[in-house]
Amino acid sequence: MTISILGAGAWGTAIAISLSDRHNVALWTHNITTFESINRTRESNKLPGCRISNDVSVKLDIEDTVNTSMIILAVPAQSLRQVCQQLRGCGLKKDVTIILACKGIERSTLKLPSEIVNEVLPENPVAIFSGPSFAVEVAKKLPYSMVLACQNDTLGSKLVSKLQQENIKLYFSNDVIGVQICAALKNVFAIACGIILGKKLGCNAHAALITKSMNEIKALYLAKIDSSNIDTLLGPACLGDLIVTCTSLNSRNLSFGFKIGSSNDNSDVQQILSEGNSVTEGFSTAQSAFNLAEKLKIKMPICEAVYRLLYESASIEDTISVLVS
Repeated sequence: MTISILGAGAWGTAIAISLSDRHNVALWTHNITTFESINRTRESNKLPGCRISNDVSVKLDIEDTVNTSMIILAVPAQSLRQVCQQLRGCGLKKDVTIILACKGIERSTLKLPSEIVNEVLPENPVAIFSGPSFAVEVAKKLPYSMVLACQNDTLGSKLVSKLQQENIKLYFSNDVIGVQICAALKNVFAIACGIILGKKLGCNAHAALITKSMNEIKALYLAKIDSSNIDTLLGPACLGDLIVTCTSLNSRNLSFGFKIGSSNDNSDVQQILSEGNSVTEGFSTAQSAFNLAEKLKIKMPICEAVYRLLYESASIEDTISVLVS
């Protein structure tokens, strides 16, 4: 069986490399430069030194990816709706499962990825693939843990079996919304933690900020679905992902915050953002999370502080006073 992966960034390419041990993989990109480069070198410039197997075929036309039983979407969250519309325009069959490997909240609608897919492709089953997983480590086939979330237990078990690898510990969950909330917010908190580290405010402040971040995850969780699942909160998709994203400069969100914290003022935010080689999801999610918190009438002071710094030119001093309070 060929698995189609849409999105040839670092994460999508890493998944393709990992799954190609057991499956034929079709990797789609809309970027002709990326398409030509991978076909020529069998390597991605986002994952230097990680060879892409010949079992991975690179596609430039999205129509060439729909003849499959499974599509993994590893595109930025803000591009997800457009890609789903393209799939619908290609006549995607309703029995093709959509697995979401993207993290965020759509800015224009404040919807989670699964809510976008359910709106655009309502007849296609949806699952979530999430957890602590730096792309470069996945591409190097180092061990890691992930969660496969799906509301259909039978389908979820089948997907776990298909995606399981020797180096992957894959857990099943039916908490689709909770897993996505954790996945989206941890990128915002990573930016906040990066600022603390950049300002050299110490390990104690860093640990306290991560702890408070869990409270904001729980607050949005309860506001969205009136209950929270302790297995989700303490599992790989939440606590695990939060720890790795908020503690390693391999995280582009933490690195982004670190550069802001290390600068003399916050006037360099846009420049720092433009210097990145990949999408910094936390930048978009900070705005979405702030607006969603206001809509749901809940307090999320860390998300609000990061939002005001990034979008309203709040001072770094005012931001830090909130983060360490």
